[in-house]
Amino acid sequence: MQKKYVCLKAVVWVIGVYHVALGIILNGPADLISSTMSHCLGATKMPDASVLFSARMLGTYMLVFGIGMGIAAWNPIKNRAILTVGVILASCRALQRLVQADDLNQALGVSAAANWTTIAVLMVFAGVLAFFRFKLWQDMKAEEKS
Repeated sequence: MQKKYVCLKAVVWVIGVYHVALGIILNGPADLISSTMSHCLGATKMPDASVLFSARMLGTYMLVFGIGMGIAAWNPIKNRAILTVGVILASCRALQRLVQADDLNQALGVSAAANWTTIAVLMVFAGVLAFFRFKLWQDMKAEEKS
């Protein structure tokens, strides 16, 4: 059954590695954080000390989430609940960016286009994880009946 989830594993590994890398970067020097925020998030304003502190806290959460996604990718059947956490987190992050778009623009200078791009990527992540989580559930139910 594990071999049929190669695509799922690949997607979850990408999500996990991305979050681990970003988590490490966000706990790095201020110049690295600023550069990453401008290239990855579309920020045009230089973050101040409070934003850098918040970015480092966020980086820690991203690092742990990435590790969790790695655990889910390692064995998606056994660790399928982590996929549900991924769906919830990506959906909540997209909703938060949607609701707080003006705040994000004022604080970091993130344009509406960059924000919508991030929202779309987050929703794709959530949708793909939800699809695979549902597929795992269907396969488990089918095996129980066999």
